[in-house]
Amino acid sequence: MKWQIQTKVKYEDLTNEQKQDFCNGCGGKGGLVKPPHKIFFKVSCNHHDYSYWVGGSETDRKKADQGLYSAMISDCKKLSWVKWLMYRPWCWIYYLGVRVVGGSFFWYGEAKRWPAI
Repeated sequence: MKWQIQTKVKYEDLTNEQKQDFCNGCGGKGGLVKPPHKIFFKVSCNHHDYSYWVGGSETDRKKADQGLYSAMISDCKKLSWVKWLMYRPWCWIYYLGVRVVGGSFFWYGEAKRWPAI
């Protein structure tokens, strides 16, 4: 594994090159569906991508998906009320999307790749 290390690594500690290996904003890397609002939620989605890359158990996946939802809600709180009304429903839609079809992108290895999330 190209980026395997033995210490805990947070998303913020990664280099841009490392992030590009497994983070692509919203939507599965190499997936057919390209969701709208990809740029607005990019950082939240990249954190989620990293959690999926680290992997683990189904509990870890659920935690990652709930983290995505919470981060997107926080993103929306920074908006004017008009934009909040437009973007807020997408938080739930993205959450449902990763719960329904995200499993094929999650690392269900015998061990987490990095014990970081």
